[in-house]
Amino acid sequence: MQYDAGPGDRSDRPWDSPAKKQRPQAKRRRVTLPPWALLTILVAIIILLCVGLVLIIKAIRNGGDEETPVPSTAFTAEVAPSATTSLLELTDGEPPTATVVLPVSTPPVTALPTQIRPGALVVVTNTKPDQLALRESPTKSAAVVVWAPDDTVLTVLEGPQQADGYTWWKVRTIDGEEEGWAAADWLVLKTEE
Repeated sequence: MQYDAGPGDRSDRPWDSPAKKQRPQAKRRRVTLPPWALLTILVAIIILLCVGLVLIIKAIRNGGDEETPVPSTAFTAEVAPSATTSLLELTDGEPPTATVVLPVSTPPVTALPTQIRPGALVVVTNTKPDQLALRESPTKSAAVVVWAPDDTVLTVLEGPQQADGYTWWKVRTIDGEEEGWAAADWLVLKTEE
């Protein structure tokens, strides 16, 4: 066993050699924040996450149901000064300039639907001497909710569904009191307002 007296000729450790310079070790500083700053950062992150979540939920719920505004078309025409001198007074020797804005609007086209769909109005037809049964579910074996005579106007709520060889539509009476499933064979689209 050798005695190590320190750096020098007698040292048997290579790191203790006097030719090797000692390098100072870098001190690592730890960033510490006061508790109120950490709490503030945490609350800010939670608020941002909540706002983002609310925006995502609104976007999903709207699902493109936002109505697109219909622009009203405006036509702008510049009138030549020579054509307007009799209508306008000349000021400071400059020829007057008139701008005429003519609103051009096209009425919305409200075409009646060409086939039965939810939201359409239908009329019961060709059931005489019987009446059309509005049933609890779209099947012939379902219980009858109400009987609808010919010329009864109904609002289509949902459908179509296929069952028992018929196409069924869920309908509601105009007074809104009764709803049921009706076979499409005895329904025609209401064509007049």
